[in-house]
Amino acid sequence: MINSALSKNINNQLPVNQLERLLNQRKDNLLKELFLQKSFNQFQQKNLEFRKKYKDAIWSIQPLSNDQSNSLLDIKIISTRKINDQIYNLNTKQIVLIETYNNKIKEYEVIEEESILNSEDSPLNVKIVSPNKVLTGEKYEMNLIIENPLDNSLTASGMIVLKNEDNKKISNDNFGIKPNQSGGLFKYIQAPLTPGSQTISAIITHPEGIYLITKKIKVGL
Repeated sequence: MINSALSKNINNQLPVNQLERLLNQRKDNLLKELFLQKSFNQFQQKNLEFRKKYKDAIWSIQPLSNDQSNSLLDIKIISTRKINDQIYNLNTKQIVLIETYNNKIKEYEVIEEESILNSEDSPLNVKIVSPNKVLTGEKYEMNLIIENPLDNSLTASGMIVLKNEDNKKISNDNFGIKPNQSGGLFKYIQAPLTPGSQTISAIITHPEGIYLITKKIKVGL
């Protein structure tokens, strides 16, 4: 249990001002005090799954807008992960909308997201060219451009639209990876006919490294 002084301190501050500190300190008992119960259960399930994979994650949270009941947050997460003796670096950027009730987080929604996972010391330097927002039914480009010339080693790449945003356990087979020498990955994507979002995942492989990106694009009228 937290003491009354600490509880009073929490209640006198906006939840967004404490999210960064408590997430970085892994103080789940205090983090829980910032949420309504249902919202915390949903958040914590994803948070614990994330922490199993990325144990050294560092969060940076800045408010973009803030009023009595809604806040728009700019969230950045950096971390590393070891997979089969290979170290990977994670860089995630999110725009998150939170709704508060009685100074606690009632709802949260990831509006925009871009996550990059790449091999440590990889020679791949990739520029992402794609919109953050598109119209329903719009055909748009998702391009990954390899900026620095590589050696003569062949790269391979693939891109998919994730049908279920909660199911991001994807393997190389899902991407339909094919060899290429085009200097990147270039593809047209068809936006859905209903408003919401669309999540794209793409991969570029090289004998000395892997570059994986997952991007959530807002779809509106």
